[in-house]
Amino acid sequence: MKYVSVLVSALLSIFFGWLFYERYWRFRDCISQALSSCLTPDGGNLTQGGFLWGVFAGLFLLLAMISAWRIFRRRDAGK
Repeated sequence: MKYVSVLVSALLSIFFGWLFYERYWRFRDCISQALSSCLTPDGGNLTQGGFLWGVFAGLFLLLAMISAWRIFRRRDAGK
């Protein structure tokens, strides 16, 4: 049960990383050329705000790493 926070944070980081890739990274050239928004081949309208998904992914990854570090530190201190 003590690894649940690490697992949840890691899964959220993966999810937001996927959103970042799909909503910004794949179309970053089109977004930067358009300066406001970009229409994807499937009709989606993407803006530079898609970059925020990467921020959330990074924050949840950092939270997962800190949680894992605390759990392993507590486990080693108990020896």
